[in-house]
Amino acid sequence: MRLFAPVPSARAAEETPADRDRVVDAARAFSLVIVVAGHAFMAVVAWKNGVPKIGNLLAAFPWTQALTWVFQIMPLFYFAGGAANTISWDKHVVRGGTYPNWIWNRTQRLLRPLWVYLIIAGCIAALVTALAPTRIAAPLMFLTTQLLWFLGSYILVTALTPIFHSATSDKGALVTFALLLGCGLVDALRLFAGWPAAIGLVNFILVWSIPAYLGSLRARGTLAQYSRTFLIAVVSMDLIVNALLIRFGPWPISLVGMPGEPITNMAPPSIVLAIHSVSLVAILTLLNGPLTRVLSRPRVWKPITGVNMVTMTLYLWHLPALTVLVVVSHLFGLDRPTQLGADGYPIPDGWGYALWSIGFWVVFGVGVWAVIRLMWPFEHAPLPWWDSVPRAKGPSRFSSIYVGAGVIGIGVALLMLSGTGLGGFPMRVVHRLGLSLNAAVAMGLLVASGALVRWAGASRSN
Repeated sequence: MRLFAPVPSARAAEETPADRDRVVDAARAFSLVIVVAGHAFMAVVAWKNGVPKIGNLLAAFPWTQALTWVFQIMPLFYFAGGAANTISWDKHVVRGGTYPNWIWNRTQRLLRPLWVYLIIAGCIAALVTALAPTRIAAPLMFLTTQLLWFLGSYILVTALTPIFHSATSDKGALVTFALLLGCGLVDALRLFAGWPAAIGLVNFILVWSIPAYLGSLRARGTLAQYSRTFLIAVVSMDLIVNALLIRFGPWPISLVGMPGEPITNMAPPSIVLAIHSVSLVAILTLLNGPLTRVLSRPRVWKPITGVNMVTMTLYLWHLPALTVLVVVSHLFGLDRPTQLGADGYPIPDGWGYALWSIGFWVVFGVGVWAVIRLMWPFEHAPLPWWDSVPRAKGPSRFSSIYVGAGVIGIGVALLMLSGTGLGGFPMRVVHRLGLSLNAAVAMGLLVASGALVRWAGASRSN
């Protein structure tokens, strides 16, 4: 494997099929780039007595939280995934393929770079735990797995693709509304009915199923049948409903998590975020014509192709790159000017913070580029054991049940890891949403569940 291998985006862009839905691909790439840029922009770190304190720039300037209604476009990634999964499932069915084998194929490519990531991150975490006190290591090592909730929920939603496909396309609006009601019911149970906070975890499936289902409708051509008047009405109604929920309900205005927030729209995702996802898809559909024309230009399409070829690498490694940069800057006495606010979370300290951040972001961009060049081949290079077919055939009669159990286990394990981090690995226990979580247990569940999906899915030929 070549060190710092270039991403062959130019060739891939030139070989794009004529019938490729470029708007969907652009939505996936753009949403990921915004996530990466947002993390670099929002992260505020202050060091007190050698202990890092992590805050959010939006919390320091509350008026900026309204901007998340524009820049929170993560639902578009699920939308793109829903469209791609539906197309893949259609082709698989035509070839006579089975559900277990399809799930294995989708899971295989998603988890391949994750295994490499967790091996490296786990070794580093164990080393850091041995050398540094937990109070120092835990905040930083939490960032190593914080974003794995996305992969967990994405795999769970991917497994529902056949259900999305079977839902009658002429009832798309009704199905979407039913999913919204489900999201609202979960929020009502956890916020008003006194149910355990853990019930909110259900919304990791329900909320993200909405853009995925709409993506399925996109792939089947259903969304194109809605009139501009209807789509504008949907966007307008969504904005009004969300404004009312925020004004009179307990939901915060920010569509991303804020430090110290008792209620968040992101973890677990809320009805506000669910409604927002519908608006994003409606807006994207309204802009489909102009976007298609712009994306036909080679200079525009090439970078989009490049980003889509390294999605998992970029998502997994950008936050560790940011963490390393923060630590190295601190070790060399090059911290960005910050101070602790009244709530104990760091806030920028004057214009010096802004000026210093410019150089910080430039270095971060270079670091992310280097990491991508180094790690992206692991998205495609076969891994020992994981990419091999088991010698013994897996179960046939109960294959779908076993695969389903494996997928659920993978999703649960990744959600657990996103809540624990790797600080104090492997013994540290973290309490979140009324649950006791341990990273080592989560990793064990992840490996066992992945093995189950491989056994029941990979061994069943098409």
